[in-house]
Amino acid sequence: MSTQSAPSVPRPEFGSASEKKGSPHAPMLYLDRSGTIQRVNEPARRALGYGVEDTLEPCFFSHVHGRNLHRVMRDLAHMVSHRTQRTRWLLRLRTGNGRWRWYRARARNHLDCANARIHVQLRPL
Repeated sequence: MSTQSAPSVPRPEFGSASEKKGSPHAPMLYLDRSGTIQRVNEPARRALGYGVEDTLEPCFFSHVHGRNLHRVMRDLAHMVSHRTQRTRWLLRLRTGNGRWRWYRARARNHLDCANARIHVQLRPL
């Protein structure tokens, strides 16, 4: 429940066919090559503790706990520069109420596809 004036990530729209291949109930974030959140589906908003109208900081790295940040940044840089196809993390993310929560995350590189995004699937622990 943020009252900051940070730009919000737009409400999720129906994605392309490649984005629909996964479960529609799986919490998914879609990042560009710089780590900016381009899209968040409804299950991801719920898993992160954000309501439909809540503002979500668009920089993915601002949600990652400091002790997990180096590895996440390194792995995403490898996806962009070396075309690494996938990676997994056990990490803490800041929730909508400002608390930290553990998640298993699976990132897949789809930068060579039409929408050019990195898909991050979250599983709350």
